[in-house]
Amino acid sequence: MLKGFIILLLIVVLIIIIYLIPAWIPVKYAIKEYNFNEYKNYILVKENIYTGAPWLKLGDDKGFYNKNNIYEVWLEGEKIPIITSPTESDNIYLCEVDEKVGEVIIYNMSYEKFKVINWYPVYPIKRETVILPGWLYPAGFLNKYDFEAGIPW
Repeated sequence: MLKGFIILLLIVVLIIIIYLIPAWIPVKYAIKEYNFNEYKNYILVKENIYTGAPWLKLGDDKGFYNKNNIYEVWLEGEKIPIITSPTESDNIYLCEVDEKVGEVIIYNMSYEKFKVINWYPVYPIKRETVILPGWLYPAGFLNKYDFEAGIPW
C-alpha cells in the first residue's frame, strides 16, 4: 500500500515537473517601466474586453496617461498573444509603432490605427492560474504556452 502511494506520488511530481519545465523557457522577455526610454515612438496598450476597438491606449513615449485620457485604438501588424483571464485584462504591452497610419470606422465610431513594428510585454506578466499557484509561473517573460491556443495554466 505504501509502495503504491509513493509510486503514485512520484508519477504526479514527474508530471508537474515535465509540465513546468517549458513554462520556464523564455520566448519573449518583458520590459520594466524604467527601460521604456530605450524605445522610440511607442504606445502602451492593453486588451479592451468591452465593445469597440480591441485595444486601449494607456500611454505613449511621454508616459502613462491618466484614467480620463485612455482611449480605444486599432493595431495592425505583429500579432500580440493575449494573456488574460476571461473576466479581465491586466497585461500591458509596449508597441513600437509607425506614426498613426490612419483610422478605422466601425458603427460611426472612429478609432486611431497604428502599425505595430515590434511589441514587448510589460513586467509583470499576469496569468490566470488554475492548476498550480501563480508564483510557480514566470512574470518576467512569455513562454511557449503563452503562444499556444488553450493555455494550460
